[in-house]
Amino acid sequence: RASAGSKRLHRRVNSLPVQRMEKIKEEDYYKILGVSKKATETEIQKAYRKLAVKYHPDKNPQETELAEENFKKVSEAYEVLSNAEKRNMYDQVGKQGLNGAGVPGGGGAAFSRDQAEAIFAQMFGGQDPFAGLFAEMGGGRSRGGMRGGPQVQFQFGGMPGGMGGGMHGGMGGMPGGMPDIMAQMMGGGMGGMGGMGGMGGMGGMPGGMAGRRHRRRPEQPDILPEGTTVLVRGLTGSAQHNGKSGTVADFEPESRRYVVTLEDGEALRIKGDNLLQPVLGEVTGMVSKPELNGQKCTVRDYDAAKGRYVVALRGGAQAVALKPENLILPKGARAKVVGLMSQPQWNDKVGKVLDFDRERRRYVVQMSPDQQLSVKLESLLL
Repeated sequence: RASAGSKRLHRRVNSLPVQRMEKIKEEDYYKILGVSKKATETEIQKAYRKLAVKYHPDKNPQETELAEENFKKVSEAYEVLSNAEKRNMYDQVGKQGLNGAGVPGGGGAAFSRDQAEAIFAQMFGGQDPFAGLFAEMGGGRSRGGMRGGPQVQFQFGGMPGGMGGGMHGGMGGMPGGMPDIMAQMMGGGMGGMGGMGGMGGMGGMPGGMAGRRHRRRPEQPDILPEGTTVLVRGLTGSAQHNGKSGTVADFEPESRRYVVTLEDGEALRIKGDNLLQPVLGEVTGMVSKPELNGQKCTVRDYDAAKGRYVVALRGGAQAVALKPENLILPKGARAKVVGLMSQPQWNDKVGKVLDFDRERRRYVVQMSPDQQLSVKLESLLL
């Protein structure tokens, strides 16, 4: 039986004015999220969270199709701008450039609902922003798992004073109120709700709902960040996956393997040596074809036997084989140090490209929090 508090909530929600949804017509990813081109990672994430909840189809049952289109558009923009590599490429060559580079979620094949739901589930982790409200109101559906995405589990209990979501501040910063995510769902029109005594039997614990969120692990120079686009290569036991594109979902320190989600949704556990970053690089030092110098290109493969990268020049019309000394890797790329004579202890170790000194023709590579190397072009391989 519904409590008096929940009945008041139900009546208040039903009395809110219905607002028609507008279609997102913008194509620029920054404008879609409503952030500047200098926006920080935190600002981009905050904008996505607000818009993803606003346009999620489950929150808009009367306008499901339009909501889904907007939801996918917001998710695609976030998928690119939240990834340093993709954002850098987007800033340089735009949406069509990402398309030509074959980057998932970069203006190529249409961004799917399943992809959008996977991002949504990863962002909110164990806290489904809809479940508590829907269960209390008796409407909608309780979402045990996201459509096409990983299962979402909920943790209840533990915090006095209403639905805290792990925080004391509720709507409008009022203690004991609803968390920001609920405020967004209600359009910001409801004041702090005081302590609602567990909201109708959420496990019988004082304080109602507190959710666990998935948080990205701190970035490390020798590990590909979550969200990095990769190409699968060199698999023998599952050779059918070679050449497929995917995204890094996690890294397992114990096994030193990455969890990679392929474009078709399948997840694989793969060693770093079997992954290639299709980064946007720059041709340099070509003597036989000097007209190529300075051109942007996307790495498609690396032929270890020949010691050559296979790259696609901007626009994807021409494939060129380049030696490592003829390719400048971008900032943020992870690459393996090879062939060092003066500091051989760093050979076969992975580091992060911080910069490239064009005069000296050397990379500055972060190997650990307190160790940087200066290495030649040919001494760093993807």
